[in-house]
Amino acid sequence: MVNASSTAKATPQTIWVTCFVPMKWEMWDPDVKELRDTSGGCDNGTTTTFVMNDGSSFPMTLSNVVENKSVDFTGCMFGGMLKAEGRVKIEVVDESTSRIDYRFVLGGVGGSIISIFMKKAIVHGTEEGLKNMVRLSEAAEKK
Repeated sequence: MVNASSTAKATPQTIWVTCFVPMKWEMWDPDVKELRDTSGGCDNGTTTTFVMNDGSSFPMTLSNVVENKSVDFTGCMFGGMLKAEGRVKIEVVDESTSRIDYRFVLGGVGGSIISIFMKKAIVHGTEEGLKNMVRLSEAAEKK
C-alpha cells in the first residue's frame, strides 16, 4: 500500500473540476495512457477501463464519490487474482489551500507478487500522480 499526501494552493472545487470531472485521469496518472469505455462522469457506479502505458487494460468502478471531497476506484483482473484499489481524499486547509491524500494498493495473489517486485514503480506512480494533481490544480487556480 502506498499513501501519499500533499497540499495544493487550490480549492477543493478547483482540484475536483480539474482532475476528476473530465474523466481524463491520464492527465495526472503517469501509468495510465487513457480511460476507455467510460460509462459516465465522476459518479458512484461509473465504470471505465484504465489502459495502462504497457498496453494492459484494467476495468475499474468508481465508488464513495463525494463531489469536491473523495473518490475511490477499484477493479480486478484475471478472476480476482489481481486487484487494484485507489482512494483520493481532498480536505480544506484554509480558504486557498487544500490537502490531497492519495492511497493506492495492489491486492490479490497477483497484486501481492507485483507489489513485491515492483514496489519502487508503484510508489513512484502514486507520488507522481499526486504531484501532477497538485501541479494541474494550482495552474487552474491561477487562471
